[in-house]
Amino acid sequence: MPSYHDTLQVRDMKEILKDNVNNLEHQLTHANSRVASLTEKLGNILAIHRDLEYHLQGIEIYLSDIKELIGKGE
Repeated sequence: MPSYHDTLQVRDMKEILKDNVNNLEHQLTHANSRVASLTEKLGNILAIHRDLEYHLQGIEIYLSDIKELIGKGE
């Protein structure tokens, strides 16, 4: 014979807390995967930034050399 508690389908505190813990665990797992993904993307962006800085330094050297050659021709 079901109890009055079962008939009303009222959840006890333990069930509510268990659901909350499971929900928080799911949220934490999702947040962790997003952080890992963003970390990887940031690493890629930083690598591109380093490459751009390297190439810009090379361009500055070429421009300096060209300006020096133009200056000597005058």
